[in-house]
Amino acid sequence: MTSSSSQPIFDPGTHYRIEVRGQLDVEWLQSFDRSAEISVYETRQIEDITVLNVNTDQSGVVGFVRRLHGLGMTILQVQIITD
Repeated sequence: MTSSSSQPIFDPGTHYRIEVRGQLDVEWLQSFDRSAEISVYETRQIEDITVLNVNTDQSGVVGFVRRLHGLGMTILQVQIITD
């Protein structure tokens, strides 16, 4: 998939923000894939929501979303963050 400027939308430097319902152990998640950089952006205790920053390529984010799904997490949003 390409944009009108013929550059790929997904590249190795893509930054994603992923919002899930529930709390996660980021160090445990990071242990599955050292090529992705994962950090907690925000935690909303009242709503029981965790917002993650993930820096990875397209296949990495697909694998990460599958891993979250396999854990039974409800994925609320996946967003590409541009600078």
